[in-house]
Amino acid sequence: MNVEFDHDFQQKVMSQIFATNSGLKTVEDVNAWRNLWMKELKSWHSPYKVLIDVSGLNMNDDPTVKKSIERMILFFEGMFLRKVVGYGYSPERNHDQLPFEVYPTLTEASKSIGIRAKKERKPGDFRSNILIENNFREHFIEISFIDPAIISSMEHVDIFKQKMLNNLMQWHSKWNMLIDCSKLTIDKSMHEGFDLAVKVLQGFFMKSIMGINPLEAKENYPFPVYRSRHRAVAQLEKGGSASGDDANCQSRKVVKA
Repeated sequence: MNVEFDHDFQQKVMSQIFATNSGLKTVEDVNAWRNLWMKELKSWHSPYKVLIDVSGLNMNDDPTVKKSIERMILFFEGMFLRKVVGYGYSPERNHDQLPFEVYPTLTEASKSIGIRAKKERKPGDFRSNILIENNFREHFIEISFIDPAIISSMEHVDIFKQKMLNNLMQWHSKWNMLIDCSKLTIDKSMHEGFDLAVKVLQGFFMKSIMGINPLEAKENYPFPVYRSRHRAVAQLEKGGSASGDDANCQSRKVVKA
């Protein structure tokens, strides 16, 4: 099961994109989807809506699969989920079997749940390639990349900065940034621009930035880089003084599988 997730905390929307030729044809497939969705819930502690790109999803007419999806949605409705809609409707892919509204376009789906429509995008673009994990109690945000990525333009820098600012709506205390560089290259011409983006983030309680697992030599990154994740995390822990409970919001609901 290959599903990409993205979070717009400002509009309170989780986006999901099924990769091309994904199959949702058995109860086991539904369970795999449920498990991926569950992992994403650690980023949410407030009501949210879900937009799903099903253009790459193939269904069958098995009623047990539809019932299984219905049960899954009822389960998530008990954990802040307010509404699910899809887009990329195709009768040939049996999308009528999905137990929620599916529209032909993202614009129609967005309008149905009362949010601003974004440009339709496909898996693999730079923004969706960035993964963000919030480690509230350890006071750091960890960044990684699904596929090899290169920051080679100010457009890439701005996308990175804006995605970080969106994520920071969850934070209420100081934090550090840890970047997994194993799939990341930053063009030397972009070092100054990246530094400017970091200065903006420092205005939002960011304390420090460091990388791990360098893809290239350390001098190719405009921040300290360690080969050992353990060593980098130890450095972050030495500087951590903010309350993890403050960062995590003590009212946050604990989600269990």
